[in-house]
Amino acid sequence: MMMPGWTVSSTKKNDMSGDGGSSGVDADKDLKRMKSNFEELCGEDRILAFFKKLLNEWKQELDEMGESEKRTAKGKSMVATFKQCARYLTPLFKFCRKKVLPDDIRQALLVVVECCMKRDYLAAMDQYIKMAIGNAPWPIGVTMVGIHERSAREKIYTNSVAHIMNDETTHKYLQSVKRLMTFCQRRYPTLPSKAVEFNSLANGSDLQSLLAEEGYSQGTQERLRVMPAPRDS
Repeated sequence: MMMPGWTVSSTKKNDMSGDGGSSGVDADKDLKRMKSNFEELCGEDRILAFFKKLLNEWKQELDEMGESEKRTAKGKSMVATFKQCARYLTPLFKFCRKKVLPDDIRQALLVVVECCMKRDYLAAMDQYIKMAIGNAPWPIGVTMVGIHERSAREKIYTNSVAHIMNDETTHKYLQSVKRLMTFCQRRYPTLPSKAVEFNSLANGSDLQSLLAEEGYSQGTQERLRVMPAPRDS
């Protein structure tokens, strides 16, 4: 059973907006989606609401940084990474609003969302890798293993290589999805057995969060509709 009380407060638009490039009307509709009962949303709306909520929380975290910290090399890198992530996610959010997200990507992202909400980040990353790599039997870039090219091998690109390798737009927004998975794990730590050591310096190291998991307090406010942190029996 998911934790109740997933709410979002509206934020003013600025140069570090977490709205993913949405217009005023779209932003209002997105806010309604994020305040709705998550289980009643369609697949695309779940994907949009979940990742946009993480983007907003990441923005809030950066907003709380001191100005002196933002001016450091690390601070500038974190802000730049956030801005890039928000920009790259714009097409994904548009596809979700228009309900035109490719079926395979939609289904894979729904599994990623479900796993992240259960704090099973290892399973989420496993699904992400399957989505990114696909079922290609050859190394990336290898289409010929002999002297003569054969027609059957020409199908490798169309049938086996995943979207992330074929389309730059998809590559960028899936890259940003991975960054949000990194942020989610750091924001909502889990048991080491269900975690991936991202340890990203761009949006904050999650290593300390994992080490502190045994001391994680369930009394803290749940900012996202995720399951309570699991415990060893």
